Amino acid sequence: MSPKGGGGRVGRTDQAGGDGKGPVVVSLDGLREARGARADQSANQALLREALRELDVLLRGGRTVVWDATALNRGQRSLVQRVARGRGALVTYAVMLVPEEVVARRNADRAYPVPDGVLASQLRRFAPPFPGEAHRIWYIGSEGTVLDTAGTLDGED
Repeated sequence: MSPKGGGGRVGRTDQAGGDGKGPVVVSLDGLREARGARADQSANQALLREALRELDVLLRGGRTVVWDATALNRGQRSLVQRVARGRGALVTYAVMLVPEEVVARRNADRAYPVPDGVLASQLRRFAPPFPGEAHRIWYIGSEGTVLDTAGTLDGED
């Protein structure tokens, strides 16, 4: 399980491998888009509850899940952690460590850019996870390569 979210019935935006056996992506943006307005932030709490329920259903079914949602701080990550822990899921965080100027440039190129003020607020509030917060943490650089890890699974380091 990797917090990075549409799950089985709602908001699924991708399934790795395309063969029905890869990880299922639960995406808050995907849920917003399924409701007809990807940029609409007015129902965030309801969407989050829906996505967490979907996460629980998928993990209960033994699926590997990618949580595709901004998780800026430990409090936000703890919601996903609680569901994963309740289902005995192993958790990997993929943390993107990208300079602010790169974030701003990539955001401007997105199909659905985050408003500048919102992005600036997110950057100020970002508190990366530290070792021990998940079973494994991947720290990923601007080029998409894993620069460092914390924690191990199956003897990885």
